[in-house]
Amino acid sequence: MSTKLKGPDGRIPDRLPDGRPAVSWERRWTEGALPLWLIATAGGLAVIFVLGIFMYGSYNTMNYLS
Repeated sequence: MSTKLKGPDGRIPDRLPDGRPAVSWERRWTEGALPLWLIATAGGLAVIFVLGIFMYGSYNTMNYLS
């Protein structure tokens, strides 16, 4: 563990002193409390679920009024 890379709040800075990225681009998608792909997948499923509820309600109302 390298403690001299950490900032005042404990996070790793974006760049090293020589200008190179502190974290490789391959690991940026999996760093942090929750991976970004997991948040995006959950959000996409939530949008599909809400749209499905509206579509089902529209279909159910059309059958009820006919």
